[in-house]
Amino acid sequence: MSTLKTTSATDLGPIRLDWTIGQLVDWLSDDSRTHDPVLQHPLAAIEAALTGEDWSRTPSTVALIRSLTLAAQQSRSSVIADILRASQKLSLVA
Repeated sequence: MSTLKTTSATDLGPIRLDWTIGQLVDWLSDDSRTHDPVLQHPLAAIEAALTGEDWSRTPSTVALIRSLTLAAQQSRSSVIADILRASQKLSLVA
């Protein structure tokens, strides 16, 4: 089982669980966050839960932001906590 898919919701650092994907993408539009290493693992957990992407290693913050921005077109109003919860339930079933 991938650690990215089972990361605890409390490990999201400055990212709030009640944000939507759209709010997250808007928050990430601040250039100071583009290369912030603190965001790499929380973004990887959210991105994996949202897209189901199975990266061979944790991608850069920039790659994760790009992926989330593309995924936001379909899931803009989805709440982060709901996405993570649904993904954890799926990984327990698999």
